[in-house]
Amino acid sequence: MAEILGMTEWRARLATGIARQRQKLLADLDALGARMVDEIRTAAPKRTGALAASVRHEVVETADGVRLKIVVGNDTVFYAPFVEFGTAREPVQPFVRPVVYREERHIPGHLEHAVSASWESP
Repeated sequence: MAEILGMTEWRARLATGIARQRQKLLADLDALGARMVDEIRTAAPKRTGALAASVRHEVVETADGVRLKIVVGNDTVFYAPFVEFGTAREPVQPFVRPVVYREERHIPGHLEHAVSASWESP
């Protein structure tokens, strides 16, 4: 009968690598969110500054994994969609979509780097 040695150590290293990978992914998503919030705030039309100030991000852990959520507006800044998409009387003033479209091209590369870097020796 064959005996495989080192399985306990291998499992421990695998668990450590997975935990490191998750932490790296969370940190990278948080940094990406902060950068996107800064860019969106800069691009936002400013009459009072409330719209720009309402932009925030959060990294949400779900059953499927993790998600980066960018939130624009709040209870008092309900008009964010009207600014972004325009109305019958007001022109379109996109300030969120250009940032999202620009960043979404780079996300696969960022994720690939985060995953591969997390498996390198600490």
